Order: sequence, then C-alpha cells, then structure tokens
Amino acid sequence: MKHMLAASAGEVIPFSLVQFPLWESLKALWSWRQDHVVDSWQSAVCGAFAGGFAAAVTTPLDVAKTRITLAKAGSSTADGNVLSVLHGVWRSQGLAGLFAGVFPRMAAISLGGFIFLGAYDRTHSLLLEVGRKSP
Repeated sequence: MKHMLAASAGEVIPFSLVQFPLWESLKALWSWRQDHVVDSWQSAVCGAFAGGFAAAVTTPLDVAKTRITLAKAGSSTADGNVLSVLHGVWRSQGLAGLFAGVFPRMAAISLGGFIFLGAYDRTHSLLLEVGRKSP
C-alpha cells in the first residue's frame, strides 16, 4: 500500500506541475491576443490542451505506477523504485514501452481538463460576481 501511494503521488505531482502553469499561461496568452479575459469555454479549451500535454509528458510515470501496482509481491518491481522500473521498460521495450497508452490517456485527460477546468473557471467567475453584488 505504501508503494502504491508513493507511485501515485510520484505521477500526480509532476502532472500538476505541468498542467496548471500551462493552463494559466495559455489563458494569459489567449487573453492578451483578444485583449480581454478569456471566457469559460476558452478556459476549458486551454484546460484540454494543458491536460493533454501534461498527460503525454507524464505517461512514463503512469507506466511505472501501473507496473508497480500490478507487480507480484516480493518482486523487484513491487519494491516501488520508479527509476528502476522505467529503466527496465526502456531496456525491454524502448520508447514505445515508456509511452504505452499515451493517446487514450491524452484523450481522456484532455476531456477531463476541458470539463473540470472549464467548470472551475465558470464557478470562479460566478462566485466573483456574487461577491461583488453582496454588501
């Protein structure tokens, strides 16, 4: 269980470090290009791109997490050494192994980024409006 949590955190943190700054940067660029703050649907589009990109670059970590999670107890993979697992995948399957499942992962996470970050932005805008109207 300890290794599953470590492997999961080892993927989520790098993913978030890519997704959220990229989402904010894309929104800022779009806002600058159109000379006004992005609409919620535009924020959602930025979220989809940011999520898809983050999914692509962190896929090797997801591959390692999956292998660690599914490893037989007592095996060297089950020890949870992400770098060792990544090295083993590289040796046995090369780049294709490290990026196994990248396209379905990008598609699913892009959709999630569109929905979640668009809804987040819309909710944030609504709460700001309510706050301005309240005494």
